[in-house]
Amino acid sequence: MEWADKALKRLEEIAKARGFSDLLEEYLRPAIEAETVDPRGLVVEAERGLKAVVRDVRVMRDGDRPRVVVEYEVNSVTKSFSFIWGVRKGGIVIASVNLSDERPLVLAALLNDKTIRRKRGAMRLYAKHLFALAKYRGVGWELLRWYAEVMRE
Repeated sequence: MEWADKALKRLEEIAKARGFSDLLEEYLRPAIEAETVDPRGLVVEAERGLKAVVRDVRVMRDGDRPRVVVEYEVNSVTKSFSFIWGVRKGGIVIASVNLSDERPLVLAALLNDKTIRRKRGAMRLYAKHLFALAKYRGVGWELLRWYAEVMRE
């Protein structure tokens, strides 16, 4: 995706030259960082000695919506969970994920959001969470492409 890197660098230069570089963080940063991190091997540790290792994070299509699948290993047992992104009225991007067992720990590490660690039950994810996932290899461009498509409609 060399063309994407060139385009993003050019947009960054233009934004800085015109004095609106503050918008870079909000709009261009997720694209600049897209697919720069390999999530495989990410180790998540909890206070009670629990340790989970992320094995894979990928996007699969569920109709026209992206399903994020997270595979991880705990005590030599491979587990997984997934969530599907959608759009509510008013253009709000949302996904719902059921947090049980180690899932809050794994999701908190992937999203770099420690407040998730203690949550249980259904949790809603929003665009900021989608952008946090965009940095992962195998996930980023697919999620950002889908986001751009639904925001254009």
